[in-house]
Amino acid sequence: MMQIHFRGAENQLRWAWTDGLRTLGQREIAVMVPWPEHDSRDRLITHLLRFLENYLISQPKRILPEQTLRYGWTTLRFVGDEHHLSGAGTDVLLIEEMQHPFSQDDPSYGPGVARTIALLQLQHEAMRRNGITGDAMYPHHSQYALVCTRVTPETVHLLRPLMVHRLWQPNVRESGWFIGCCSQDHDHGNPDELAMIHLHHLIGQFPGLFPYLAMPVDTALLFEQSQVIIFRPGEENGQVDPGSLLSSLP
Repeated sequence: MMQIHFRGAENQLRWAWTDGLRTLGQREIAVMVPWPEHDSRDRLITHLLRFLENYLISQPKRILPEQTLRYGWTTLRFVGDEHHLSGAGTDVLLIEEMQHPFSQDDPSYGPGVARTIALLQLQHEAMRRNGITGDAMYPHHSQYALVCTRVTPETVHLLRPLMVHRLWQPNVRESGWFIGCCSQDHDHGNPDELAMIHLHHLIGQFPGLFPYLAMPVDTALLFEQSQVIIFRPGEENGQVDPGSLLSSLP
């Protein structure tokens, strides 16, 4: 079984790296950890490296330098450690992350996964404080949401109340989320009144939606002017989210 090690390097940064991927024909993988020892975020680094291990076990392809991989909302890139930055040897791959995961421009990458971890924490916290159990299902920014035609990037932050419901299991292309108005005169059962929009087009104008996007199928949300009502899977009665609405993207 793959082992995970944490330690400081000569430049005083901490690193985490794998030990055992070579048995799968894969170069070991290291990631910069810019926070001190005993930080709770180490658990999310471990989860990331275990995710990569399971990905490699599940299919025959190996991760190569300059390859990218979707992870949660963002995308990771793998590069060689020719300058021995990690202290784990030169034959390892380093993880880089998108520097601007909410931008629609061509992606640029930087070392480490601090932004990626911060986004995961936002979604974990929204689930925790609202008593949402089960596994989180993180959508990627490239996935689509099904919307009613009154919901557009220009109107999504204005329509209130706004209904948001994760109706089906996500797939590579679709997030499983439906976003619609609450007007009685709008037929959401009519395909002509529905459309698909990339999530990142909506989140750019409506950052308050982002923390809830990893919630499981059958979770429903009702956005009012100054609060969000959460309907947990299987429950008909909603509860007000005790947290405040996110007003800007991290």
